[in-house]
Amino acid sequence: MLRALVFAFVPSVVLAVLPAQNSTRKIRPAPGELAAKVGNAVPWRADVATALREAKEQKKPVFWYVPAVARSPMDRKPEIDRYLRGGPFSWPSTIDLLRAQFVPVAEIAKGDLAKQLGLVRNQFLEPGYVVLDGDGKVLAKVDQITTLHPEWFEAPLRTLVGAKADGFPCAPALREAWQAYRAGDRARAAALADAVLAQQPAAAVAAEAHWLCGAALCRDGRRSEAVARWQRLAQELPDEPLAWKAALEAEGHGPFGHGFEDYLPLPAQALAAPPVDGSRLPGVYSEAELWHRSVAFLCSLDDGDGVVRDSIYDFGGTDSLPNVHAAVTCLVGEALLAAAAAHDGKQRELPAALRTRVEAFLARIRANLQADAWVALSDKDEIVWARAYALRFLAAWQRHRGGADELRPLWRSGVGALVALQPETGVWFLEYGNPFAIATALQALHGARQAGVDVPQENVDRGLRALAMNRTAAGAFTYGHTPNGKPRATVEAAAGRMPLCELGLFLFGGSDAAKLLAAVEAGHRHHGLLAAVRKYDDHADEHGYGGFFFWFDMLARTEAARHLADAKDRARLLQMQRELVLALPEFDGCFVDSHELGRAYGTAMALLCLDACR
Repeated sequence: MLRALVFAFVPSVVLAVLPAQNSTRKIRPAPGELAAKVGNAVPWRADVATALREAKEQKKPVFWYVPAVARSPMDRKPEIDRYLRGGPFSWPSTIDLLRAQFVPVAEIAKGDLAKQLGLVRNQFLEPGYVVLDGDGKVLAKVDQITTLHPEWFEAPLRTLVGAKADGFPCAPALREAWQAYRAGDRARAAALADAVLAQQPAAAVAAEAHWLCGAALCRDGRRSEAVARWQRLAQELPDEPLAWKAALEAEGHGPFGHGFEDYLPLPAQALAAPPVDGSRLPGVYSEAELWHRSVAFLCSLDDGDGVVRDSIYDFGGTDSLPNVHAAVTCLVGEALLAAAAAHDGKQRELPAALRTRVEAFLARIRANLQADAWVALSDKDEIVWARAYALRFLAAWQRHRGGADELRPLWRSGVGALVALQPETGVWFLEYGNPFAIATALQALHGARQAGVDVPQENVDRGLRALAMNRTAAGAFTYGHTPNGKPRATVEAAAGRMPLCELGLFLFGGSDAAKLLAAVEAGHRHHGLLAAVRKYDDHADEHGYGGFFFWFDMLARTEAARHLADAKDRARLLQMQRELVLALPEFDGCFVDSHELGRAYGTAMALLCLDACR
């Protein structure tokens, strides 16, 4: 039954061809005919040159949407393009704004003009946009857009052309319904929207009302009902841009269902300040506010069965996605346990309604661990994360809430499942054996042992030997496993993974305090390399860094710093980590690195970093 629920919201076109056994095949279906129309209500010009000529004649600025740049290392270009086309470029007021005040054009950045404007690989991270006057002068440039909100998206554009905003951009007849949604009363929002529909409004208003009802259902964990509502919209009003958006979401391709779009209230600074690195907004929220907003976001992504499915990370093949979802959900659960716990004699200030949602979500996650039906047992490419992070979740539960005797059966089965994945070589693996998978497994087993659970020493010893084989004399660890015991890696390229790998050895006496400190400091010294590619979804520079390593390495560096022997070093490096995290929230108070891994993953990892920095 649970396994059926896990796959209930995977697009049917994927299910039809999903491999039945371990495979690295990536099945990425295209949207259907109606969904493929998203974004086409914007009157895109043929190319930038044409748009510039028209802009000069009409004395309007050019809005150049840049879906990609030449030779970009981004893997999921079609997906991020759909997010923008299905997000702001499907929103009625944004469409009207671009039509009336700009000359819009969508074109991949390439050639001399792109170089002149800095729209090149590793300088401009898609998706983004540039606003130009008729002479080609840059009026605004925004890249790295990963969080979508119509009010935020329109704010700088309205400022440029002097078009006054009137609060949240919506149909006047639906203003009260949207106010209820934005206040968190989604049931009332849907009821008010249905009341507007009963009055048989114009097609555009009806489409927005249907969309709002689907959004409210989705964020309340009633995904199947939301999909049905969006399908109804697509069928009844197929000529409306929001119907195309609804079709995209119903098929599982859209930004809303994957957590990249919402409509919640924003602080004035988010609307007044020019965007920094796309969606990033540092220095606006206190740490307490980040916890509150991030926890609310994580709870809104529960599909109603205790699983978060926003991630589309399929490097291990499409059949690995259930294991990715299980792993991310365990990290989310660990973050929620931290949020609900008392620290330093104080409870984190979560409203009662939100605390109720947290507890219900945590209960469903724990039930999933007991059933073990949410993982794809036939797939081996990503299951190590599901197994290791399940142990982390259990360790956090026992640390915060006790219940060792009650958890013992889960501990035994969890440890057994993780050690069963280890081959005789000792090399735990994802799509391939590597030191950071070994270190992750060892860290999880150490947590189990600390909780009083029996962990087979032979598995630990095999893992330690395998991990040590990948360490150079300078303390760098190879990216893949080195079976011949002759590792080659530079500290510059390995600095991101060094703290995790050194910690894996250190926890079981295979390293010492000086080496652990050196690893953490190397991570900080070369942090800029990791930060520069944070929003790419693949390996992006000459060192092999990619966005999907950012929060993974940040959490490892934070947890390694907690084990430093010297109190001054520990305090100094944890404070540095805390400052890095607090500079990274998106404008809505959540976090992300690679869009492929998803905002639930990024947000959970950021909260775990903040918790470990206490």
